[in-house]
Amino acid sequence: MTMFENVTRALARQLNPRGDLTPLDSLIDFKRFYPFCLVLRKRKSTLFWGARYVHTDYSLLDVLQPGNSPSDPTDSVNFGFKNMLDARVEGEVDVPKTVKVKGTAGLSRSSTLEVQTLSVAPKALEDLHKERKLAADHPFLKEMRERDENLYVVMEVVETVQEVTLERAGKAEGCFSLPFFAPLGLQGSMNHKEAVTIPKGCVLAFRVRQLMVHGKDEWDIPHIYNDSMQTFPPGEPRWESDRLLATSTVPLGEAHEDFQTLKEEVQRETHEVEKLSRVGQSSLLSSLSKLLGKKKELEDLELTLEGALDKGHDVTLEALPKDVLLSKEAMGAVLYFLGALTVLSEAQQKLLVKSMEKKILQVQLKLVESTMEQNFLQDKEGVFPLRPDLLSSLGEEELTLTEALVGLSGLEVQRSGPQYTWDPDTLPRLCALYAGLSLLQLLTKAS
Repeated sequence: MTMFENVTRALARQLNPRGDLTPLDSLIDFKRFYPFCLVLRKRKSTLFWGARYVHTDYSLLDVLQPGNSPSDPTDSVNFGFKNMLDARVEGEVDVPKTVKVKGTAGLSRSSTLEVQTLSVAPKALEDLHKERKLAADHPFLKEMRERDENLYVVMEVVETVQEVTLERAGKAEGCFSLPFFAPLGLQGSMNHKEAVTIPKGCVLAFRVRQLMVHGKDEWDIPHIYNDSMQTFPPGEPRWESDRLLATSTVPLGEAHEDFQTLKEEVQRETHEVEKLSRVGQSSLLSSLSKLLGKKKELEDLELTLEGALDKGHDVTLEALPKDVLLSKEAMGAVLYFLGALTVLSEAQQKLLVKSMEKKILQVQLKLVESTMEQNFLQDKEGVFPLRPDLLSSLGEEELTLTEALVGLSGLEVQRSGPQYTWDPDTLPRLCALYAGLSLLQLLTKAS
């Protein structure tokens, strides 16, 4: 992950562990996630690795009829805590409404990150609701209504109080010198330094609530919502793709009881991919292999598939024969796994390609599965013994590759013992890795 992502994810974990505070993953997009901004939620998502929101070019105020804007649209919320970013970092309350954090893991020098939360004031929202109705003829609303999209309003943000420059430095020797790391551009010893300047007023994390439209121009923003709720009034036929996706996603707010829930969810999606012919599965693997390690292109494919589902178009991937079309069910499953793969870093995606070449996906899948079966509900860090047979079949290069792959998802495996370090904060990334390994293992068996 980028340094910005590391900071925002750590911040969200400390402020709201396993809650509904979503970290921003792109610094360039922060102006699109201020209070009142309208965003879309990726419909083919899962709570196991978190919902993903996509910005739009509009705010709630843009799609309301002309009138007064709230003079004081936001309230500052006071909070205070320690250990802001991780156990090695000390946080302190500086003054009401702000929190200062000195240092971050991996920083080459001490920095201070000062943040505050801003939320839409209930009185401002109440006044806005009374005074201004929806502009029903607004082109954006028309498009969203026709596509039956669900819209969400940013209601609370965590933003920086002052500009801050964060620096991180590291050194790696020898561990990247093995031949299979050459395609990653990681050979020999290397010193790594990076810095990012986060401007004042930059949104780092946010909360949303769903916008509900009643009739032509009445609107509301309820406190509680779930995936069964629709922004636009029911009665008009929903897109078939939306109905399909709704049946395979987990309702927002539903708690996952244990690892078995994730396993069953992944199995449902792999079953749809299994319905493809051998040629179809092999071609899908070929397409994904070309895109793994190219995160932007992988995300573009995700958007293309979603657009095709919206419009009811047939879809074929680049390596797929023209007469082998993906069914809507298969497209839904592919979207599910693309969502998981795009959570992984580009380095992990490239390591997956090398793992396929070395035919060790099954071993890696069992390793991740075994650790999550034992610790899925474990909410404390700890060191646990690892079954020796999970690593015994791997050679030196294969073992190093596997350590790197799972390590980038936060699962630290140590050969001595053998044992591993469990960190509950890494669970979403491990869930995404588990899903990605499950798909690729299935496809490699068919090739």
